[in-house]
Amino acid sequence: MSLLKPPPTTMVVVCRIGSQYVALPMQNVAHTARLSELMPFSDAPPVVCGIVTLHGATVPVIDGRSLLGEPPGYELDSHILLAAPEFDQPPEIGLLVDEVISLHRVGADGITPLEHIDGISCGVVRDLPQPALLLDVDELFALAHGGARD
Repeated sequence: MSLLKPPPTTMVVVCRIGSQYVALPMQNVAHTARLSELMPFSDAPPVVCGIVTLHGATVPVIDGRSLLGEPPGYELDSHILLAAPEFDQPPEIGLLVDEVISLHRVGADGITPLEHIDGISCGVVRDLPQPALLLDVDELFALAHGGARD
């Protein structure tokens, strides 16, 4: 007798940035919070709008709107996702989003692979009410750190 294995699934955090929906793998999201303060960051890559210190970590913050080609803009009540290479590691970057919508379990057939879109997306999460770009976290780390990671 063989046992059927359920299809592999992954959890994603679904967010809205401007008029677009994006998703990040839950395993990379260390924390979500409202943006309380954003400090200027000299010599930052153009997509980085400042730095923030939350939960003992000081990280560069990517303006999600600029990242997606929308007019930059954020308010202090915007949401920030702190992302880490793995769930149990300290955050390396923040991503500024307009709204955190939900956590969503995605089956193996719920993500359509894509060629990278502007180096930031590695797929589309299809099994949502509104399709969302699945952001490539490694690319976000590289963008936030000027193209080079430690």
